[in-house]
Amino acid sequence: MNLFIFVYSVCILLLCFAAAILSFAAYLVSERRSFIPQVTFFVFYIIELGGIFGNEWLSQNLPFSVDTYYEISSPVMRVITGTGILASLWLMLLRVLDVHDRRVAVVPPVIFAVASTLVLVLMPYGAPRQFAFYTLRQVFVGCALLFSFFKWASSGDAAYRERLGKHSGRFALLCLLLFMILAEDVWIILIAPVPDPDNNLLPLYLSERNFSENILMIYVAYHCIREALKLLKLRFMQPQAETDRESDLTRHISDALPAYAKAHGLSTRESEVLALLLAGKDNRSIATELILSEGTIKTHVHNIMRKTQTKNREELRKSFWAN
Repeated sequence: MNLFIFVYSVCILLLCFAAAILSFAAYLVSERRSFIPQVTFFVFYIIELGGIFGNEWLSQNLPFSVDTYYEISSPVMRVITGTGILASLWLMLLRVLDVHDRRVAVVPPVIFAVASTLVLVLMPYGAPRQFAFYTLRQVFVGCALLFSFFKWASSGDAAYRERLGKHSGRFALLCLLLFMILAEDVWIILIAPVPDPDNNLLPLYLSERNFSENILMIYVAYHCIREALKLLKLRFMQPQAETDRESDLTRHISDALPAYAKAHGLSTRESEVLALLLAGKDNRSIATELILSEGTIKTHVHNIMRKTQTKNREELRKSFWAN
């Protein structure tokens, strides 16, 4: 086996293991169901990449036949792992979008699994079949990104649009990576000739691999690991009760509030006031809920705006969701 492929595969697998373990640890500490799709995403990715790596390892000393270059190894398992990877990614996205419709969560992965099976059954062996099989993944992710853009563009909730707007850079990068994945498949599968095993062994490993897809996985792993470590650190420093009965807005505020409060030096009471303020409550409602005078709340709001260098509630809200 090519040394580069061996080391590269081991590093990717180790990164997946780290992301899965940390995401699971964050779930155990916080009991947030949003971490479960992250765990399953990396578990399925480990299974898929491990299968590819295992096949390459077992066949490294066997004669290579160019007639099997475009073969899809373990097709049933590929459909299962591909569906698991994309379904997990889809659930992660729906959590960000605050979409909780079970039909929306289930139908797209089922359609993908059926379409993948039809490609395997109906199309003959060859480059078009392999390209169609793997391009279905890019189609799924592309549709998911279009759905995200539609949710953002069609929402009349300013706070919702601002919260999603902070992910615009990630959205653009995902679109770029998706294009890179598709372009790599077009080149490797449809354009580049079948490699000569007598001259160069490296291209033999490219037919069922996509390095751009691995970059996408690394990007997802980076954010999942960072999110998990951030939560574990905050829970260690300041234990906090969590409940799945919270509203979506309250959940997003509670997720971002500890880091924002720490960055601007807000006190515990100021953080409580800020959370209620961001939820859309006025000074009187905040005073009633916290059993404080309205004048005290005005003082806290003034101090919060001074520390965050904002002039009004609208600027404060934008400052909070921009982080």
